[in-house]
Amino acid sequence: MKNRISRKIAFCGILLGFALIILVFSYKSILMGAGKYLAPEGKGRADVAILEGAELIKEKPVKIGMGLLSSGRVSHIVVVVQQNSGNEQTFGLPDYGLLLTKHFEGLGLKRDVFRVIKAPTNHPVTLIEAKVVLSTLSKSGAKSAILLAEGFHTRRSFWTYKKVGKTLGIEIIPHPYFINYQNENWWQKTRGIQHFLYESLKFFYYILRGYIPIKSLLVT
Repeated sequence: MKNRISRKIAFCGILLGFALIILVFSYKSILMGAGKYLAPEGKGRADVAILEGAELIKEKPVKIGMGLLSSGRVSHIVVVVQQNSGNEQTFGLPDYGLLLTKHFEGLGLKRDVFRVIKAPTNHPVTLIEAKVVLSTLSKSGAKSAILLAEGFHTRRSFWTYKKVGKTLGIEIIPHPYFINYQNENWWQKTRGIQHFLYESLKFFYYILRGYIPIKSLLVT
């Protein structure tokens, strides 16, 4: 009896050893796969590129949006600016939406190929933003959009926009971009680890609250 138990323990130890060896040699692939799960990237053309909302728009998504426009993958750019609907504009400071419009015009873009949409920051922010942006685009006849989202926020944002877009007949294509970390080594960056953990929790929170469907766990 003791010999049988010892053999089982030895067998389990061998299996565990093999598992550890596999983990040591493949952990990078596993972590990169986890990163790609939260930051899926689609392909194809669309009517418009949506630069997902922020209080201050970063330069990188603007460059990517311009690239999509010049390559012909989209024919319009939409920049979403998040603003607290409960606050009045700060005295002495220019309207940020108007400032962005002037900057885009300075890049040589005509007003008929770009648009600035303001979205409130009420909870749940991403869901409300998607409703505001896509309802506006639906009225202008848009049927598809490439959604530019930062890093590991992409999956939650994509599925939120996708759920709203389905009711409006608008297809959403995810397009992540990375600034403070890259998917190839995000676990080596403090910001990458923080963003991965935070967005993982927010993704499950959106599922639990019913903001996005449970199938978003398995389907891109």
